[in-house]
Amino acid sequence: MTDEIVKIWKSSSFIVGIVFFLTVIFFIIWGYNALFDWAEDRNDAPIDQVVVFGQFNYIDKQELEQQIRKKLDGSFFTLDVEKLQDKIEENPWVYSVSIRKEWPKRINVFVMEQDAFAVWNNDLLLNKFGDVFYANGVDVDQELPRLYGPEGNEKDVLQGYLDMQYLLNIHNFSISELVLSERYAWQLWLQRGVQLNLGRSDKITRLQRFIDLYPLLTNDKKEKLAKVDLRYDIGLAASWQQ
Repeated sequence: MTDEIVKIWKSSSFIVGIVFFLTVIFFIIWGYNALFDWAEDRNDAPIDQVVVFGQFNYIDKQELEQQIRKKLDGSFFTLDVEKLQDKIEENPWVYSVSIRKEWPKRINVFVMEQDAFAVWNNDLLLNKFGDVFYANGVDVDQELPRLYGPEGNEKDVLQGYLDMQYLLNIHNFSISELVLSERYAWQLWLQRGVQLNLGRSDKITRLQRFIDLYPLLTNDKKEKLAKVDLRYDIGLAASWQQ
């Protein structure tokens, strides 16, 4: 009786082993086929939908989506996201871009548009970080301040504008043009039409002097104040329109 039980147990173990072996072989074959199909799908999964997100004042969203579709190179799986981002950022009005893939055949493109803060040297623009970019034929707000200066000094001029405009805002003055000369002397025009020469140093102190003396320069004057030279340690020189 015992011998028969042993034989049955051995026979059952053998069958289980065979079943297990065949199961392993089956999954190996299935896995190979699945891997082969997946590899084929990598090339057969075109991107059907491009969706652009962002707030735009100067970028045409539909036109940008069409441009992105033309730049697509690869399937959903093989698309080089970083390369596509670089291509999109070739648009001068794109400040930054990030791309997210969404299964099965869609990419979401998140775009931050350039913020035109000022006109730089007549034909360029500055964003709020002092970075230069081209308008690319787009009409911008004509009320933007106009900043001028030597190439490479964009951030210095922008910071100078911000510092001076902060002081002027308190007294309801606004800068329309600001110039940093090749000799690094400051000159500005207020929206009221007054020209101020501040020189190379102590621009904030000299600007405060103008603000303090402005009432004296305009009271009981029929002529309009035209120009104020503040390049003095004490006092100023002023001229009026005739």
